[in-house]
Amino acid sequence: MTALLESPAAGDVLTRPMPTRPLGPFPWEASVVTLGGVKWDTLCSDAEAVELVHRAVELGINTFDTAHGYGDGESERKLGLALEGMRRRVWINTKTLDRTYDGARRQVEVSLQRLRTDYVDLLFVHSLDSDDHRRQILAAESVLKALEEYRDAGHIRHIGISGHWVRDVMARIIQEYPFEAVLCPCGLFNAAYDYSFMDTVAPVARSRGMAVLGMKVMGAGRVKHARRREPYIRYALHQPIDTAVIGVDSISQLEEIVQVAKSHPEPLTEHEVRDLCPEALEITRTFDGLEFNWVEPYRKRA
Repeated sequence: MTALLESPAAGDVLTRPMPTRPLGPFPWEASVVTLGGVKWDTLCSDAEAVELVHRAVELGINTFDTAHGYGDGESERKLGLALEGMRRRVWINTKTLDRTYDGARRQVEVSLQRLRTDYVDLLFVHSLDSDDHRRQILAAESVLKALEEYRDAGHIRHIGISGHWVRDVMARIIQEYPFEAVLCPCGLFNAAYDYSFMDTVAPVARSRGMAVLGMKVMGAGRVKHARRREPYIRYALHQPIDTAVIGVDSISQLEEIVQVAKSHPEPLTEHEVRDLCPEALEITRTFDGLEFNWVEPYRKRA
């Protein structure tokens, strides 16, 4: 736990209202922190997951993000269990990784069953990470046809695109199809690697009236090796996004993140960012750095 939470006023901060922002053009004021669907999905039992999600709602989080594949389905199942009876009070995103018409339909059906709902607010075509993916997604009989049919039937309200690694392909596809939302990295880690989506993809999305959701705030969990986590959260909250999607592994970590958000922190200075970048590089390359091996080849093509 950081020193921030050990201050006597920590409990008082948690009782403050949750800051919100309009979620793009949608009729929803999203909490600036969205509870991501990873970490707790496999680390928590059913009872623990329900307690964690209920605590998030109690703290003012009203937007939740998951995916068909997270935790082999446990994320959707546990989120559906936790949100039963409060569906109309929350916004739910989920995702499909399948690029085909039939496969995407199967995944959407399963997602709706796991989430115990007859609709999701936003469904992302998940993990656009190559030009091959782009071509598969834009094909005539693809995932998009399936999602459009579910949208027409009222089971999906909005369609978005998510991607982790290849910013030029993402900037291209959102100009080729009328996606309504984009989910992409917004963390300080991308600044450290000089591979930002915030100055490339986000402006294109905004020019097209899309919602912009940010992820990779915690560097896929590597931030646990940082001296302090608070600056990484501050950095993300001041990026040009509507909400920051952050996974947690415990209620204490959830409360830490919410406390930072409710404190209305100042943005990091340029000096602070420069000082933190070496640490961001070290903790991603030293501690299970495989996830960040993608960076170097894409930096070379940028």
